[in-house]
Amino acid sequence: MHITKSTVSLSVLSFTALSAALPAPEGSSPKAIAERANPSINNKALLKRAAPTIGAGIDPNDPHRGGRLLPKSPDQPTTGGFSNALELMSYATTSSDDAVFRKYFNPGDKATVTAIFDRLLGGDGATDGAAALANIQVIAGEDDPDDPAPAELKKFDEGEPNLVMTDDAFVYPDRDDNANACNEWAADGMSQDMYLLGSVLLHEYTHWDWFLGSIHNGEIIDQPNGYGWEGARALDKSLAVYNADSYGWYATENFWTIICSHAGGYNAPGVEKRGG
Repeated sequence: MHITKSTVSLSVLSFTALSAALPAPEGSSPKAIAERANPSINNKALLKRAAPTIGAGIDPNDPHRGGRLLPKSPDQPTTGGFSNALELMSYATTSSDDAVFRKYFNPGDKATVTAIFDRLLGGDGATDGAAALANIQVIAGEDDPDDPAPAELKKFDEGEPNLVMTDDAFVYPDRDDNANACNEWAADGMSQDMYLLGSVLLHEYTHWDWFLGSIHNGEIIDQPNGYGWEGARALDKSLAVYNADSYGWYATENFWTIICSHAGGYNAPGVEKRGG
């Protein structure tokens, strides 16, 4: 969340505490800033598209933490948080369910949302990640009982931000962890359990104003009461393009909608789906 100009965080664990910590008054529109220029990547090492860089305090060989960011094996390339985040965005740009989109955004904002995901994916129809993602250093952070956010993007208005992840972030599942997911979502409706480790990463990526600001010309923050699927759906749609969890939950619900062949998305638990 944008508490200061140097801090952005995500939490799905305590909506009340987070809403109280947010600076913007409920229902306020973020002020548009001066039109931003497109980012310029000067690092000559970034010749290929890439995932964020795993940095201090996160061991990529630890299967319960850093290893969960990476594919489980060479023959499972879509597993792991980094790949999951790209896959969520790829489905949102190439196989968007319009009914799901309208739950989170105004229809007129689709070009903006798609452009943000497209830039993060690498542009021009790419799906394997923008080279600039390698500028993000993913580092370990300490769990804080007073701030339950599992992830936090720092230096979001600079070219080399830090994505701080606590142990709580690694509780979120991989897309393939629940073999019965499609049946469960069809029977029970929307669930917090849909949100993936890749969803957490995607949410944080959208806070990177240095990289994405020339598209939205504002600041993507955590709008008051805009957390979780219920909050993101209920949020004033004029604020949705400036709310990180609107992107996270749209991409997540759209993903399950497409791979589970459940057109139109999912209703709230206990609400019967009607029609085809």
